[in-house]
Amino acid sequence: MIKKKTTLFVLAATICITTMFLASSCRNSADTDPSRYLPSVSGNAGDVLIVINRNFWEGEVGDALRDILACDYPFLPQREPVFTLYNTPHSSFSGSFMVHRNIIIANISPEIDSAGMEYHSNVWAKPQVVVGINARDEKEAVAMIGENREMIVNTIEQGERDRIINNSIKFEDRSVRETVTGIIGGSPYFPRGYTIKKKTGECIWISQETTYVNQGILVFKFPYTDPAQLSREYMEKKLYSLWQKHVPGMRENSYMTPNRLIQPSFENISYRGMPMIEMRGLWEVENDYMGGPFVCHIFPDRQNRNIIILNGFVYAPKYDKRNYLRQVESILYSFRWK
Repeated sequence: MIKKKTTLFVLAATICITTMFLASSCRNSADTDPSRYLPSVSGNAGDVLIVINRNFWEGEVGDALRDILACDYPFLPQREPVFTLYNTPHSSFSGSFMVHRNIIIANISPEIDSAGMEYHSNVWAKPQVVVGINARDEKEAVAMIGENREMIVNTIEQGERDRIINNSIKFEDRSVRETVTGIIGGSPYFPRGYTIKKKTGECIWISQETTYVNQGILVFKFPYTDPAQLSREYMEKKLYSLWQKHVPGMRENSYMTPNRLIQPSFENISYRGMPMIEMRGLWEVENDYMGGPFVCHIFPDRQNRNIIILNGFVYAPKYDKRNYLRQVESILYSFRWK
């Protein structure tokens, strides 16, 4: 079994090298990126293919993987898993399975020489994430999954995020980014379809709307005068007052407001060296029946004169919301200063 898995990786590398050699005869010799000759990935956003034999998938190893990958996505109105999992045994892992977007390969055998985790990108397709779990027995595999749970989840999450960011950059509406940059000094990358719905000195509302789905991003700016403004208590009150002022509902005296039953999360995070506060929770509309999930990134501007809030939200009453929220959140993560 282990030899077979090793052969698959070697075969993939051989195919890449062969393709590069054949293509080099008609391309510039400076073109040395092997991933450019790989096919595009398959599978839907949020899908993960688990390559593991059925006895392990239905046992403790499968339970450990489901526990970290198929647990509830936080702060959604209904239960949805963080990822949607599919299983195939090693004997069936070939062809279209090999070009899946996210793959976890669990090699469990006493023949394993060196147990450990492996993380690879663009092995058989692009942009692809491949995680390897190499263990000598089931107990070792379960322990390894538990010890590396954050790394496993973050690797796949970052792969999903990078795909969305790259598409946002490739198909961006530059005029929206330039408008946001002109007001706050930087901007996320907005793909075509997002338009500016409202613009003031304090708020920019960018939205992509279809018949049943509304993906919105609110950009708020207000003076930064005291570090206490970055506390949970202050920030919740400030955000909710900004919603009430700038995000009206469809009915008279209706406006965006927080869900009163579930307190949002409030966490200090860092992304690519940029510290920020992340808020995540549920919103609804006062005097109406609309609602959905939201996520915020909060940070001072580069001169520490203003506080910036990038606030993504989703309204999709007829559909699951995980992928829609992941899309707007990834756009927030694409933020760059001018």
